[in-house]
Amino acid sequence: MDDIVTLRRILKTSRKIAMVGLSDQWFRPSHFVAKYLQQHGYRIFPVNPRLAGSMLLGEPVVASVLELKEPVDMVDVFRRTQDVLPIAEQALQIGARVLWQ
Repeated sequence: MDDIVTLRRILKTSRKIAMVGLSDQWFRPSHFVAKYLQQHGYRIFPVNPRLAGSMLLGEPVVASVLELKEPVDMVDVFRRTQDVLPIAEQALQIGARVLWQ
């Protein structure tokens, strides 16, 4: 029960979400999740070095969370486990309250 309460609190207070590894392919889980969150009132910030400089789901794509132009509440990571530590360190640098993987 405590896990559900925590999860609800996180989702209620994390309205701006950086999506690291967001894919431009509609059938990928990251794309589906980002689109779903957008449709439910969350602001999505796409982070993908391969797509940096383009637009994805109506938002500009940056290469790193350090390039975000405004603060985010959560950094949601769609990357391999071995890639997460540097992203977690960047999330701390920008003051994100939640790291989701």
